[in-house]
Amino acid sequence: MARHKRIQTEEQSEPAMEISSMIDCCFLLLIYFLVATSLVSEKKLDVSIPGSAASAGPPPPLEPGRIAVRANGSVFWNDEMPVGDAYNPDAKQGTPEYHDQRYMESLVEALKALADQAKAADTTPIVMVTGDVKTPHQRIVDVMAALAEADIHTVGLNTAAQE
Repeated sequence: MARHKRIQTEEQSEPAMEISSMIDCCFLLLIYFLVATSLVSEKKLDVSIPGSAASAGPPPPLEPGRIAVRANGSVFWNDEMPVGDAYNPDAKQGTPEYHDQRYMESLVEALKALADQAKAADTTPIVMVTGDVKTPHQRIVDVMAALAEADIHTVGLNTAAQE
């Protein structure tokens, strides 16, 4: 006859969950978020009463400079003062005509005057460059070179509507 062995198994106790590790992680996360969170501080509002001596305030902001580049390449400062002749794409590099056409000395002087005014008013000089749809790209690059020479970096570009 065959013998049947009976395997005796140990009695298993109730399953238990070890939560001490989870509690440690929760406390560490709580401490982390307390330290990492910046506390909001109230800031006072500077309110000036109308008619008081302190209401003078800062001077009005400086008017931005305007450069208009027409379709023929001529450049105007503040829509009235011509600062660059018409662009001649046939001028050869190295000739005096090429240099005179590309370098607009009067525009650089006007831009430096704007930069000095902005520095005196403790603001940043702003210039808006408006180009015609048919403006040669080289002429816009020449204007940008003049802006860089005058150390003006806040520039807006706009394209005039075609008529």
